Amino acid sequence: MSSFVLTMEEPPAVVRFLTPRPEGAGAVFATIERQILELRDKYQHSLAITYREAALAETFRALAEEWRQATRFQSSLTRVTAHPAYQAIVRLGEEVVPLLLRELKHRPEPWFAALREITGADPVRPKHQGNMRAITDAWLRWGRDHGFV
Repeated sequence: MSSFVLTMEEPPAVVRFLTPRPEGAGAVFATIERQILELRDKYQHSLAITYREAALAETFRALAEEWRQATRFQSSLTRVTAHPAYQAIVRLGEEVVPLLLRELKHRPEPWFAALREITGADPVRPKHQGNMRAITDAWLRWGRDHGFV
């Protein structure tokens, strides 16, 4: 079994694996390094992802996937947002707001009710009601303005 050492240098944060790499493992190590760099870029405020952040992200991911599977054929927004997995995401509170906004950015879905309930904000203008793109843009702008994105 091989081992490796992960180093992070500042500034800028650079991630490298230092070891003799097992023969043929170059692509595997390159993939791992790329994934670590992507995570670092997502968490620019910190060089390390805390266990709590990782656990929250995994909890959110699992609940969101459960919600998507259970409501994928549901047309009623009321039923979609009332689903237990969606409500569990809302109960995660303000810590989940950056994850919700990131999801909106990459995959527009009806996270707006959760964002309103968690934050108490509603940046969507009445004229944009029903326009998914405009609603998404309003929430992403709000997230940037409030330091969540």
